[in-house]
Amino acid sequence: MRFLQIVMSKGARSGPPDPNHLAKVKKKFDDDIASGKLVASGALGKRATAAARVASKGGEITVEDPPAGDGWLAAGGYALFDASSKEEAIARAKATLEMMGDGIVELIQVTEMYPPPRTE
Repeated sequence: MRFLQIVMSKGARSGPPDPNHLAKVKKKFDDDIASGKLVASGALGKRATAAARVASKGGEITVEDPPAGDGWLAAGGYALFDASSKEEAIARAKATLEMMGDGIVELIQVTEMYPPPRTE
């Protein structure tokens, strides 16, 4: 099973990240990559400058910029990973929150793309 994990922090950072914390996060990512479980990960852009919501209703397409402040989501990141079950994905989300502190993790099960992309 493949899950998209969206991580949102609660509130703005009070300063630069702690180097010890960054080393812990890097080790976790390195371990997940080595195990083959982590497929992709990265940061989410600031909503004020890097986001839009595009919607279609009744054939009309609208584009909405995020509201001021924390708006739709606070800053955070994402990870796409393989898990053997929803329970394993939830355990992973709990471990992420234990590592990052206050925040929210959303999990969405995704399917494999078919047909797979060409590698030529």
